[in-house]
Amino acid sequence: MNDTVRCPECCNELRQGYIFSSRRICWSESADSIFADFGSEEVLIDDAIFKISKIPAFRCEKCNLVIFKHK
Repeated sequence: MNDTVRCPECCNELRQGYIFSSRRICWSESADSIFADFGSEEVLIDDAIFKISKIPAFRCEKCNLVIFKHK
């Protein structure tokens, strides 16, 4: 059985690791820049209060794609 995970864009082998941030990671369907976040975006990963959580992720070093599940 082959457990290798491939990038959906370039078929390069993905590296397994974790994504984390002390700040929120939000989603928006608009490419427009914003000055401040007033709740207009969907929060995928919330602010860290005491301890920063790490989310399992896969990263393509060739095309810079990162894949992770949130919430």
